[in-house]
Amino acid sequence: MVAVQTVVMECRIRVCGSRKRIQRFTDRASEIAVGKFPSTVRCSISVDDCDSTLLRHQWHRENDVDTYGVPVGRELGFAFADPTGRLTAAKLESLSLDILSELQPDPFETESPAAELSEQVPWILTLETEVDRTAQRDIATRHPMLELRVAPLFATS
Repeated sequence: MVAVQTVVMECRIRVCGSRKRIQRFTDRASEIAVGKFPSTVRCSISVDDCDSTLLRHQWHRENDVDTYGVPVGRELGFAFADPTGRLTAAKLESLSLDILSELQPDPFETESPAAELSEQVPWILTLETEVDRTAQRDIATRHPMLELRVAPLFATS
C-alpha cells in the first residue's frame, strides 16, 4: 500500500478598493473557497491589511475618491490541505478564476446609465502549487487552522 502525502496549496489575492467593495469581495470569495472542494480538503482563509503602491495607483487612475472614499488594501489568503492527494494546480487555478470573477463588473450594471460609477478593483494573484518544505512551512505559519506538521529543514543532533 502506498501512502499518499498531503497536498498543500495556496492562493493569495491582493486587492485595492473601497472598504464596502473589499468587504463584499472578501465575503463572497470566502464562500466560493469553502464550497469549491470536497469536505476532505481542509481550507483556511486569512485576510491581512497590505499596502501596494502599484494597486493604489491603478485604483486612483480608474476611480474617484469623492465617489468611493479612500481605498484600502487587503491580501486574502486561501490555503488548502488535501490528505487524499487529489488537489491539483488546475483545480486551484480554477478556484482563483472563480474568485476573481467576483471583481468583474456586473453586466446588468454596465448597461445602466450609472455604469461609469462601477468601481474598478485592481488585483494581484499569487498561486503556490509546487510547494517545497520551505513554502509549506510558510503556509503552515500563515494558516495554523490547517494543522500542518512540517518536518524541520535541518536535523538537530
